[in-house]
Amino acid sequence: MVIMIDDDEDALEIYQLLLDKTSCAQHFYTFNSGNKAFDFLDQCIKEKQTFPKYILLDLNMPGISGIDFIEKYESQYTPQYADTKIIMLTSSVRESDNEIALSYNAVAAFKNKPMAKNDLMAMIQESIES
Repeated sequence: MVIMIDDDEDALEIYQLLLDKTSCAQHFYTFNSGNKAFDFLDQCIKEKQTFPKYILLDLNMPGISGIDFIEKYESQYTPQYADTKIIMLTSSVRESDNEIALSYNAVAAFKNKPMAKNDLMAMIQESIES
């Protein structure tokens, strides 16, 4: 399972539409805020459902920023779900953003938006198979 967190509703809709006609769609969930994603993660734990293999996370969001999300995620979820990888997605060109994001253990990569459909599908397929 892969979840994507981005405050840009259009971006979320585009990714969902790209995947809707594929077998990957049922393993891809989108959220427009970090709080909604945390509610989903808590529900996965409470109901003993599959926990996401990847979290695609926008860096710059109002309210809970990507960095705020990572800090809370690492303190509450990383001990039990260390296999989950966070992939930062951003349009930022600042090297400092990259360095800050990659300083967290849960962050596996820092990628520019938009993410290619084939890359996203490969990530979802890997999460299903593992």
